[in-house]
Amino acid sequence: MRTLIINRHDLTWATGHRGSHLPTAPENRFLLTRTFGGGLAGYDATAFPHLTVVDSYFADRLEAAARWLVETHRIRQVVALHEKDLLLAAVLRESHGLAGTDVATTLRFRDKIVMKDALRGAGYSGLPQYRALGPGEELTAVPWKGRTVVKSRWGLGSEQVRIADDLAAANAAARELEARGEQVEAEEFVTGAMYHCDSVVVDGRIVFTAVSRYLSAPGEFRPGGVCGSVVLTGGAVHEALRAENAQVLAVLAPGSAVTHVEFFRRPGGELVFCEAAARPGGGGIRDLLLSAYGIDIVRAAVEIQSGTAPSLPAVIAPPSRATGLIGIYHCATGEDRPAEGLQECVPGLSSYHFSPRRSPGRVRHSADYAHLAVLTADTEEELDRRFALVVDAVRAGGAPRPNAPEGDHAVPNR
Repeated sequence: MRTLIINRHDLTWATGHRGSHLPTAPENRFLLTRTFGGGLAGYDATAFPHLTVVDSYFADRLEAAARWLVETHRIRQVVALHEKDLLLAAVLRESHGLAGTDVATTLRFRDKIVMKDALRGAGYSGLPQYRALGPGEELTAVPWKGRTVVKSRWGLGSEQVRIADDLAAANAAARELEARGEQVEAEEFVTGAMYHCDSVVVDGRIVFTAVSRYLSAPGEFRPGGVCGSVVLTGGAVHEALRAENAQVLAVLAPGSAVTHVEFFRRPGGELVFCEAAARPGGGGIRDLLLSAYGIDIVRAAVEIQSGTAPSLPAVIAPPSRATGLIGIYHCATGEDRPAEGLQECVPGLSSYHFSPRRSPGRVRHSADYAHLAVLTADTEEELDRRFALVVDAVRAGGAPRPNAPEGDHAVPNR
């Protein structure tokens, strides 16, 4: 079946080796991509004989190219994995009578106010306090104590999130985002650990869910900083998050999709919804779950959007070992370089990727890692020690220093 894939990821991440994620022959693959950010990395003309390259920064040009491809080549399936492209894919499906996720469903996962309003309207109790802000509207009071989070209703990652200590700072943050063309919402700042639930949903039925804890909140990215995740395999918190994730997905109703839902857990144990996306989680989550469960959530997402059943193991067993990923951001000055010899000096290393700096200046997104490693260990305590070895190796510019002092490795506290 003729399939259009709208791509702005690293090409091999999105489509697999030579387009292997796409369940259709090369002559039926129509690739719309960009040069920036690895959009042509590993391109093979025999795997993608129909290639269109655009500057995806300009949304109108991207949409015009996509519409032309759909209409000219009688496209029957549209695949899009990036948050910025989900709504375009839904609009194309509706306007051309194609199967797949529609606009109304997509909006419940893209517009953060529509998302939370849907949950509130269904009686879901795990929401933070929040409100939409109209253009130019000033906050004069809020019904919560403490800090205020100001964010784009359409934002992704953490680039368009601001944390304000008072109303003056919150209003300044809102004006800053509005000046960039954003619609804005405000909500209470929630203190606590942060988790993510990554699921595969088929015809409204959850067929797989992994629960993971972030090492630090995704909004805490900074030059040289460290973030990551550890997969949870059991216990009361794991079960509570699985149940909370199921409640959210029952309301937001993705139909068939790979989903990424984030929650906070207050110090007293209360779970609070953060936000949800109907696409695979970024920042190495695909590699993490591939190591832990043998499930490729990116491939599953491509297959679902292509109209076929996702490739999942017949029996999905919980991981037998502690599994986690650690990401280290580009340093503030100078050029980072790959950490050599990690395979030999860090036990349990499943994978390691180095990504050169793609644009000058500050770290822009929570997933903009320079170094990304997935590790396994017998226990979470040993996993922490192995995380520290990776951090030490990266910051030393080579192999870990033997007998490094305790506390010398800046791995975030749990």
